Amino acid sequence: MQAFDFSHAPFSYLSPQERVRIQKSVNIAYYKNHETIIAAHTPIEYLYVVIKGLVRETGSEGEILSLCHPGDAFEARGLIEGACEHPFVAEEQTLVYTIPKAVVQEIIASNPRFGAYCYASVADKFASLAQIKNESEFESLFTAKVRDAYHNNPTWLDGSATVLTAAQTMKQRKTKSLLVRHEGRIGVLTESFFRDLLINGMPADTRIGDVATYTLISADIDDFVFTALLTMMRHHIQRVVVTENGTPVGTLEQIDVLAYFSNHSHLIAQRLDRAADIDELVDLAAQMTRSIQLLRNNGVRAPQLAQLMQVLNTGLFEKVWRILAPADLYQNACLIVMGSEGRGEQILKTDQDNALIIRRPEDADIARETAERFSATLTRLGYPPCAGNIMVSNPEWRKPLNEFKNMVLGWCRSPSPAAMMNLAIFIDAKVVAGDASMLAEVKDHLYRHMMNDAGMLMTFARAVEQFDSHSHGFFAQLLHRQPERLDVKKMGQFPIVHGIRALSLQARLEETNTFERIQKLVQAGVLNEGLGRDIAEALSYLMDLRLKANLAILAGQTDHQPNQLDFKDLSTLERDLLKDALAVVKRFKGVIRHHFHLNA
Repeated sequence: MQAFDFSHAPFSYLSPQERVRIQKSVNIAYYKNHETIIAAHTPIEYLYVVIKGLVRETGSEGEILSLCHPGDAFEARGLIEGACEHPFVAEEQTLVYTIPKAVVQEIIASNPRFGAYCYASVADKFASLAQIKNESEFESLFTAKVRDAYHNNPTWLDGSATVLTAAQTMKQRKTKSLLVRHEGRIGVLTESFFRDLLINGMPADTRIGDVATYTLISADIDDFVFTALLTMMRHHIQRVVVTENGTPVGTLEQIDVLAYFSNHSHLIAQRLDRAADIDELVDLAAQMTRSIQLLRNNGVRAPQLAQLMQVLNTGLFEKVWRILAPADLYQNACLIVMGSEGRGEQILKTDQDNALIIRRPEDADIARETAERFSATLTRLGYPPCAGNIMVSNPEWRKPLNEFKNMVLGWCRSPSPAAMMNLAIFIDAKVVAGDASMLAEVKDHLYRHMMNDAGMLMTFARAVEQFDSHSHGFFAQLLHRQPERLDVKKMGQFPIVHGIRALSLQARLEETNTFERIQKLVQAGVLNEGLGRDIAEALSYLMDLRLKANLAILAGQTDHQPNQLDFKDLSTLERDLLKDALAVVKRFKGVIRHHFHLNA
């Protein structure tokens, strides 16, 4: 008999002695096409592992709940509980390993990790995945270049400037060092100099060219960051001057290095705060994507990355609007982002979804001009125009306050599919810049007039069924039209996000983030705690898979369409968790159907 494959979970958790125990007890069984391997509600005597073939799990309504491929184990939980709820049937001629129940129970007793995998709830399985270390966790430390982390817009002063001017400039630019040009030489002046200035009583009108340091410790722009950090440590300094072809082009500080590896976004946030023009923002927008790739490689999960990107995107959008908008318009308008950007669940750059509420109708012309420049600038920064034209450059999404209120209320009074889509996008709105009270006023107007309109809420909630398949789900599609790709967003994320959004609209929650909404709905008793935890973990896992797929597209590793996941590219553990995640989606959609009477 061939050697058992221990490379897949949970068998990869076994000790050498436990692997020997499995190998001695395992047998091989053969099943013909459509032969039942496990009947529903009957005692289970073995844990099965597919060697060759395909096994399907079928639900009570005939839908295919999961497919087991070579390397997949089933049905551990049913084995422990004595029986499983659903039947498992060989879809084609299939060979399986059979491990006796007594052996499995013996190993569970001696190996808590193996047992935890078998007993784990859906949420526990997802949570355990987050603790698996990425093999490339520290790779970036040794491969990142100085050009990825340094300040490429250093502050320069002529040597004739006074130390008072230098201090004022450093405070204004929020920098700890500046470069000095003086009599054909280049020097550096750091904040520590001013400490010495006070101690030595140096006059404020002293020329900086006479006191700057001209013995520069430098690092080439193409050196490794790790090498630059060693240089700082070797010379007991806080920064190095960055050179390109021997010419100083910036500085790299220890705090920048630490920010780059622990939270690269910290550096970007600082530079966003200091940016003075659109050209500086173009480079920062590109760095934001690189930051996501770095943090993803270091094991940060998608929900946390999404929250980070919301902060950075908000800072970027606010800076663009502040640069472009006249001060009077900035104070008397409210710029909002909507959809996934408003929820804080967008990681990589996608279509623009934004709107503008104007306090005074007489500002319409200047608002139009500024809004058009804003949309064009975001396109330049890598945020493509919205295919549905949901942007401030579209007058339908740029209105005076009273007109905006009437538009939102009109969606509820005439709940067409298009109106419900607009409402869904708007419900997730979050303020980026300007007068936040205007968005609050529009939402309050909506809630006061919406009352408890059960019909409108039913129509709104029905969108959870928008991407339902007539062939009973993704696994059925995979079975009948291989190879099949799963649109993670449509079939996984959207039903959760929109179902939670519908419940939140009914409960009039202020939160826009789906995870925060789930927490509030559990606290309010709308969702039970167990289901809420499963939904949150399933959504988190689906976001991880979607990010993995889209980063592969960005890196040119696949020609898939955005959000498309190829089932055959997943590991056994990833397939197992995807099956669990889609089961949670199915269960939650049932809750939404019942809650809003969608079957009536």
